[in-house]
Amino acid sequence: MLDEVVEGARAVLVEGRRVFVYADFEPLLYSEIATLMPEWGNRAVTAGDFDEYGVVNEVLGPDGTAVHTASIDEEGGALPHNDTPEARRAAARLFDVDAGALDEVSATWAAEGAMPSVLGEPYLRWWRALGVPWPDDFGQRAVERG
Repeated sequence: MLDEVVEGARAVLVEGRRVFVYADFEPLLYSEIATLMPEWGNRAVTAGDFDEYGVVNEVLGPDGTAVHTASIDEEGGALPHNDTPEARRAAARLFDVDAGALDEVSATWAAEGAMPSVLGEPYLRWWRALGVPWPDDFGQRAVERG
């Protein structure tokens, strides 16, 4: 099942019950992961970088539905966005963390900008607030694909 999701992925890191995928392909990774969520897990966090166009950080629930979506849309297009207090509390419940940490990220995240081409940088504050490690060492512990 994992091979279906990561076809076209540059690297995959499997660590216990966590699966990290670093990919550069269409369709968007989070839509693929959302399809697998009912069989694969009970929560997920995805990070989409669209270079100079913007970034999207999304928390998915057990049915694959987006619980919280935060985006910085550099072009004023149609990137998904659902960064409300209710959505932040739902994401916090999934990860058993204090919603206040997500509120703090929300207050300043968009003002900091998307920081394109810096792997992980736009998302680190969201991931830390959720208590999720960012897989910054793909090059050292990853399985190369494709």
